[in-house]
Amino acid sequence: MNLGIYCGGQLETNAYFLKSEKGILCFDAPEETLEELKEKNLQVEALILTHGHYDHIWDAALIQEHFHCPVWVHEADAFMVEDPKVFSMWGIPPILPVKQLNRLPVLEKGSAPWSCGGIDFRLYHIPGHSPGSVAFYDLKGGQVIGGDILFAGGVGRWDLPGGNQKDLISGIHQHLMTLPEGVKVYPGHGPATTIGVEKKRNPYL
Repeated sequence: MNLGIYCGGQLETNAYFLKSEKGILCFDAPEETLEELKEKNLQVEALILTHGHYDHIWDAALIQEHFHCPVWVHEADAFMVEDPKVFSMWGIPPILPVKQLNRLPVLEKGSAPWSCGGIDFRLYHIPGHSPGSVAFYDLKGGQVIGGDILFAGGVGRWDLPGGNQKDLISGIHQHLMTLPEGVKVYPGHGPATTIGVEKKRNPYL
């Protein structure tokens, strides 16, 4: 298996470590992800954020500072990562801002090819949980790292600021449900699933 998993923080948020040319690609950064990376002696080539909510970006600035790696996020969620003080209204403790951000090259509600660390992805911008939620389809690995878009038996919340149920459900149908049924889906919370299982059993779809 070329994908490592770490679950951290009060919301039990998943981070994923995918082997790359010069170390790993780290997807999302829940609380104490940096300590996990150091303990496992992993070298981060790039940090890639599925979206900008606080539980997914908690250690982002720390990881960038420690590994001097690029951080990628969708334009629509960049403001949360650059100025996490927006989460103070939820009573969240201060989170360090990421000083230099790269924007993921995918059009609004669209898809685009993208390579990072020698791995070819298809990016899918699926807003609805957050304005800038993105799913990453690893073409060779046959797996999707999708943040809080699609879960085993569920979908992401749409009642948070910037959420939209219609955009979320239509984006899942357009981009994810058209993938092969055997493709594994690794969500931001909870266990992995497959496209085929969610087609048959997900009550939201």
